Amino acid sequence: MFDRDFEWAELTRFAALPGPRATLGVVSGRRRQGKTFLLDAVTRASGGFMFTATETTEADALRQFGEALARHRDQPTPFRFAHWDEAVTELMRIADRGGPTV
Repeated sequence: MFDRDFEWAELTRFAALPGPRATLGVVSGRRRQGKTFLLDAVTRASGGFMFTATETTEADALRQFGEALARHRDQPTPFRFAHWDEAVTELMRIADRGGPTV
C-alpha cells in the first residue's frame, strides 16, 4: 500500500467500533484505486468475511455467497439461499453468535 495511511486508519477504526448491532460503512472512490485491496486487507487482518460479487445471475451469486459463507464458518456443506434476504439474515447471525466482525 502506498500513501493510504489515512484510509487504512479509518477502515481499522471502523472495524473496531464496539456495538451490539450491524453497522454499514460506505467506501467510495474512483475506479482502480485500491478500494477492494484495502477492504480485503482489513477483513483478513480482523478475521472477518468478505464476498466480492461478480457479474452473474442472481441464483449463481447466491450459490457462490452460500459457499463462501460456509467456508468462513467452517461448515462442511454450503448454505442454500433462495433470496438475498435469507442470505443477509444468515450473515447477520455471525454477530449474534460471536460478537461483531468485519
